Amino acid sequence: MKGAKASGQKPQVVTLIVDDSGSMQGDKAKQATEAMQDVVLTMQSYDQGGATFRFLLNIAKFGSQPHPLAEAAVPKEINIGLLNFEGGSGGTNMAAALNWATEAVKGALKRLRSLPYYEEEQAPNPLCVFFSDGENMEGGDVGSPANSLKSIEFKGGSIDVVACGIGMQPKDFPVMQKIASRPELAVNIDPARLSEFIADVEASVYKGEDPKNLVDRAR
Repeated sequence: MKGAKASGQKPQVVTLIVDDSGSMQGDKAKQATEAMQDVVLTMQSYDQGGATFRFLLNIAKFGSQPHPLAEAAVPKEINIGLLNFEGGSGGTNMAAALNWATEAVKGALKRLRSLPYYEEEQAPNPLCVFFSDGENMEGGDVGSPANSLKSIEFKGGSIDVVACGIGMQPKDFPVMQKIASRPELAVNIDPARLSEFIADVEASVYKGEDPKNLVDRAR
């Protein structure tokens, strides 16, 4: 349900997929590491002292293959030290990363649906944010895996997929528009704003905003 805010009875699945191919080396990898660690630390603070949780997280970095860092995890279950990006994961295989995301979202929803108090029809849409800075060099067309992710069934809503290019060349950006669940949820940001955008993802989900607001602020 768009506009719904995550709560202990209505947790939200949040999936973050970050390009860690060679082109991410240096400042972009450093920004991704610091910002992702801050996101999880902040989400851990939301649940401090409570018996329930507001968010269930899937996090992966990818290059030639996806490297899961958290799957269907409550924030307090995540080892912050594992959230480390170096730009050392090979080429850019977006299709493999999207296939991982599909299975990760399904797994997280399965965990939520096992909870007797989970109110799926009233819960926020699962949100997936896909980050990449370069050309889709490996793995072929993203159309089929992107559609599989976007077509996951969710009562009362659908999967929201934000596709964030990080200083992508114009010729490479159309692939991000294929990945996004709606055309307006694809955005290309200045690499210097990566940490700011990741922080805004956390703030946006906490407020229960429509993802379009997040993307509009980044334009």
